[in-house]
Amino acid sequence: MMHYRKAENVEKELSKSDLPFEDCMPQSQKDFLWMHVKGGTKVSNVIEFAQAALNKGENRCVVWSGSGGGVVKTISCAEVLKRSHPVYQVTRMAYTSVEEHWKPQMEGLEEIIVTRQIPTLHILMSLDQLPDSIDGLQKPNRPTDFWEGGGTQPHPRPQAPHQQPGAGARSNKRNRSGRNKPAQQLGKPVAEENLPASSSQG
Repeated sequence: MMHYRKAENVEKELSKSDLPFEDCMPQSQKDFLWMHVKGGTKVSNVIEFAQAALNKGENRCVVWSGSGGGVVKTISCAEVLKRSHPVYQVTRMAYTSVEEHWKPQMEGLEEIIVTRQIPTLHILMSLDQLPDSIDGLQKPNRPTDFWEGGGTQPHPRPQAPHQQPGAGARSNKRNRSGRNKPAQQLGKPVAEENLPASSSQG
């Protein structure tokens, strides 16, 4: 490829029929809000737009889609939206076709087009309840679940005790060593030391 230079990438435009949600898209929400997230997308802008649509009742279902550099931001958008709205979530992966165009730098060579399949993340979030039979369904967290152990927040809590026992274990060793000394003085070894003294006097 030394005689070619990279020109452009042409990503195939997705349609609603390409989304992997045939079994869980709410029938009453066919006209859902579809948010395409790219590497240069500003998360705060698309979040505000989606929240406004849900709050106004314009849509009750949002689908976030992102590939390449937009995958991480797609996840961020979904996580932020879950904090403000009790949504049912389904996350699935698919593939999108991308054409790489290579331009020749010498006469007599033809342009090369390479087609690649890149993974694309799709996250469906619905305010309407979805059937439990849907594979990978995540239900919205109730406020009590978050604090009582049903959410993700309680998981870091056991880590704090794990850090404390390190210091506690050292202090326990010191305490035990301190208790052992009086135990040796008041135990049988002390009595055995006194026996020879009494026998010598007799």
